[in-house]
Amino acid sequence: MKSLLVISRDLSGKTALVTGASAGIGKATVAALIEHGAKIIATGRRQEALDALLREHGAHRVKAIAGDLNDGNFVARLVAEATEVEILVSNAGVLKYAPILDLTYEDMENMIGTNVLASFRVTHEIAKVMVKRGRGHIVVMTSTAAREVYPLGSIYCATKHALSAFARALRVELQSKGLKVSEIAPGMVDTDIRNDSDHPAVIAAVNARKFEPLTPEEVAEAVVYAVLSSENSAHDLIELRPRGAAAG
Repeated sequence: MKSLLVISRDLSGKTALVTGASAGIGKATVAALIEHGAKIIATGRRQEALDALLREHGAHRVKAIAGDLNDGNFVARLVAEATEVEILVSNAGVLKYAPILDLTYEDMENMIGTNVLASFRVTHEIAKVMVKRGRGHIVVMTSTAAREVYPLGSIYCATKHALSAFARALRVELQSKGLKVSEIAPGMVDTDIRNDSDHPAVIAAVNARKFEPLTPEEVAEAVVYAVLSSENSAHDLIELRPRGAAAG
């Protein structure tokens, strides 16, 4: 009997749409899905970063479409290009850590707009396409912040709480339509997303940590694990943390 730990399935013949693909977790997810046979539609705001993905993986594997998911016209164009997508990795997001009283309304609006509303817009439209086909797998990238609230992360935590609830609602409503919905919830990841969090209290907290953050590649492994599951196996939630970062 073959070990259950040996995954022989691959993603050959499948197309995945990855948002926030120009850097960090999105970029690593593109590479991991390609390694397992998928073709990719990669989207992000930075054309030059998407061009680098094309050079790295080849136009036969990656189709790059640059734009802002907060723009409804762009999302409509993206969805029109993604009618064959069987896997959506909704990963795009922004972050600003700061004491809550030092955050501005614009900071809040930016995080809620990108992390929640833009994710809802693209996921909502791609889900319609998948339902018509009768199959598909939606992967929503949240965070351990979806179940925790911690100092300096108030609005970011709120957006991830919202995304987690959205993922669960999608799962409950769409499972009868042939769709799977997986939530991937990593702890601290070493990406550029924290570059805008330059408040002295944030820098002090990061410097005081006693563990190494996750790499984007480690998070991408969780995405691959979810989408390679057997037909009858649904990975509803995968939480992963840096070793040594578990809370009491």
